Amino acid sequence: MDLARELGVSTATVSRALNGSAAVRPELAERVRAHAEARGYVANRLARALSANSSRAFVGFVIPYVDTPAYSAVAAECARLLSADGTQMILTITENDPERELRQLRDLIASRCAGLVISPSTGVLDETRRLLGSLPVVELHRASGIDAPGVFSDDEQALTESVLHLAALGHTDIAYLGTPRELSNGTVRLRGVRRGMELAGLDRDAMAMRLVEPTRELGREGAAELIAAGATALLVGGGSLSVGAAEAARHSGRRIPDELSLVVYGDPAWFALADPPLTTIQVDYAELARRAAGLLLDALEGGATGGGTLVAPVLRLAGSTAPPGAVP
Repeated sequence: MDLARELGVSTATVSRALNGSAAVRPELAERVRAHAEARGYVANRLARALSANSSRAFVGFVIPYVDTPAYSAVAAECARLLSADGTQMILTITENDPERELRQLRDLIASRCAGLVISPSTGVLDETRRLLGSLPVVELHRASGIDAPGVFSDDEQALTESVLHLAALGHTDIAYLGTPRELSNGTVRLRGVRRGMELAGLDRDAMAMRLVEPTRELGREGAAELIAAGATALLVGGGSLSVGAAEAARHSGRRIPDELSLVVYGDPAWFALADPPLTTIQVDYAELARRAAGLLLDALEGGATGGGTLVAPVLRLAGSTAPPGAVP
């Protein structure tokens, strides 16, 4: 199709843009429509021609947890976007268990799943990687090492900025609660923290940290340990961990921000309602969903290739960070 080739996008993307699909970035959709108009294409006829041979039963959405904004918000938005494009989505939850993940993947493939979005488990199995190579796949949040497109939060710079923010306030005893190195996003976040420590002139090797699986319970336990050890600031790299860390901070007896500065991750709506409101690494989950849905729809048409697309989070300053006070 000349129009798709001239724009450097897939025919599926052109079709969705001309049909007004929300899965296409607004600026790209406008570029497609403008180019189509300039070339004299009639949008409705072109869109029907491009989609005439499109036939899909369903796609899968495979995630480790559903009770976190990082997954629930993206799952809900992906389902809406895919449904609007005529593609139904089946949600499966692995509970971060690689064996369960493999069983679910086998079931989806046996059921003639057309493709899937997956956030792989911490210990993803080689057999799972092999099966993922048999159908269109988009990775979300975490990378497993397969040759597939992916959508990830660009966390390294945000974590670096968070450390520099705390250091600029005068904190030298900064603790970090994050996800394991075995997770691709855990590695990226830790790299950002260490880079921030170096840029601030602080000893990164002396930094107190806990790297745990991203659950609310482990976040609460890990934060309680770091707070009890006397850190004047706590930086959290993970949405579920942040919920647990906020609970631990509230029950610690340390006044925020006078005795403990706190930076959390993910920006659930209630972070802004806390007293004081929490300084947050804010992630655009709707944008992650839109890009994941768009990449999967492209992949179903053979138009997506390997490589990652990054969505940059933003450090939103609020009342939970201040210069260090008198720590008991």
